[in-house]
Amino acid sequence: MFIRLKKSSSGKTKVQLCEAIREGKKVRQVIIRHIGVAQDKKHLEELKRLALVLKAKIKDEREGPFLFAMDQIEKKEKCHEICEIKKNEEPKKEEKQLVDLNNLTEETRAVEGFHDIFGPIFDSLGFNAILPKKKSEVLKHLVLARIANPASKHRTQSILTADFGIEIHIDRIYRMLDSLIQNRVAFENKVFQATQQLCFAKINMILFDVTTLYFESFDEDDLRKFGYSKDQKFNMTQVVLALATTEDGLPVGYKTFPGNTADVSTLQKALKQWREELPIGEIQIIGDAAMMSESNLQALEEAKIKYVIAAKLKKLPNLIQKQLLNKKGAHISINNETYYKHEFDLPNNRRLVVTYNEKRAKKNKKDRTRAVEKMIKKIGKGKNVKKLANRGYQKYLKIEGEGKLLIDDQKLTEAETWDGLHGVISNDQDASAKDLLLTYKRLWKIEESFRIQKTNLSIRPIYHFKTERIEAHILLCYLAFSMIRYAEHRIKLQKEEMSIEEIRSTLWRTQSSLLKDYKTGNYYKVPSNPTTNAKKIYQTFGLIRNQKIQKIATCSAQN
Repeated sequence: MFIRLKKSSSGKTKVQLCEAIREGKKVRQVIIRHIGVAQDKKHLEELKRLALVLKAKIKDEREGPFLFAMDQIEKKEKCHEICEIKKNEEPKKEEKQLVDLNNLTEETRAVEGFHDIFGPIFDSLGFNAILPKKKSEVLKHLVLARIANPASKHRTQSILTADFGIEIHIDRIYRMLDSLIQNRVAFENKVFQATQQLCFAKINMILFDVTTLYFESFDEDDLRKFGYSKDQKFNMTQVVLALATTEDGLPVGYKTFPGNTADVSTLQKALKQWREELPIGEIQIIGDAAMMSESNLQALEEAKIKYVIAAKLKKLPNLIQKQLLNKKGAHISINNETYYKHEFDLPNNRRLVVTYNEKRAKKNKKDRTRAVEKMIKKIGKGKNVKKLANRGYQKYLKIEGEGKLLIDDQKLTEAETWDGLHGVISNDQDASAKDLLLTYKRLWKIEESFRIQKTNLSIRPIYHFKTERIEAHILLCYLAFSMIRYAEHRIKLQKEEMSIEEIRSTLWRTQSSLLKDYKTGNYYKVPSNPTTNAKKIYQTFGLIRNQKIQKIATCSAQN
């Protein structure tokens, strides 16, 4: 098996996995898998890297997972073509069956797209090899249901029955969750290995950020605590979730902390755990201003880890602040936008790069104006400051008299002087200022990752109360997240970029109807017509969906 690069008529390069097959004295090349068409040199390298990964997997699993079903089909077809057929041997004709359409009724309809695509992904990532077989099957169904239609465990049980034709007792679900968390490290390692494969065994950049997940609960314990809520749910207990991904959004690892843990203290603890459990080598950490503490920077420097972290400009020395507030400097162009750039050398061999941009300044002012308008509506007349849970509101307020709240115009004016300014601190002395700024801009990928977990996978609110079940729920969502990111990355690389919602809605519409002939008792499976996106998704993973109407056994139909 080898990788073939072939120029198309448009001048682009096709990447294919091929095999040499001997026919008598001749040897010809057979395409095993179309990997993709490269748009540029970087894309070509990524496709070649993916081809190497798939080549290794096909060799290991050629007779196994359905993920490579197309390979098996193509292999059988080629063997059929190569084999000599006796001249007097006629091919068997398919037995025709006459069905009276008037006797057919639809028994049920099942969604099949998620199990067709994400089922093999679950197996290929090695998630099926950790728990015992029956528990692993329950886990697979739960993870796929989380991707398709996230809900509570009880509601998920109903969804699996109604929409997928799969019945699982709720007790089996909870027993599986207890086994799941006991094997957390093994699952995290499988996720990391999959990311490592797609990064060609080298993860050199980690995006790091922290969010909070709230509970429908007011009771505290070792994990559930009251703290600063990023979801503005200050009256509910929460847990802090730290997440690390690559620059493409592929997961590296996660860690949970008690709900009252400050963002700034999470980085060192998370990195320590990941380095103990995962084979993380030389990396560069990208983080927001919440990570910028002196102890964090020193710890990264001692570990010889490069970093690019947002600077807290208002905490810089006064001399530097005065120069920044002039909002003038050398011009620099980033993504066709013009910025004023300041650059400073800081103690401990650190660099500070600050830019000013008018477009960003207008946005800062617009956001603050919107916040003030909300405050005015919210505080009314004479309301207590405790009514305003959001600290973002509080910094522009002052209290007069007996708890009366007023807008602090002086603070608003002071805030406006910082509009349009943004800076990063780094210990990388080799990269240009522009490269550092572009590197930091990649942080939006991890912010998108949190949106996927909170919106697409509904990781919160959390309805569990036992610490082990809470941790199991978060791990389950992390596995679903890793599979979504893996699928998204492959589809983008081999076909075209598709959003999570596009993938999900496409697979949700990939269904089959189960028809019953009430006179004969026969059952017939009728697949839905695949959309263009469905064809692209199936082709990406080397799958062929059977579009023929199939007669199936009664027992199979009932199962």
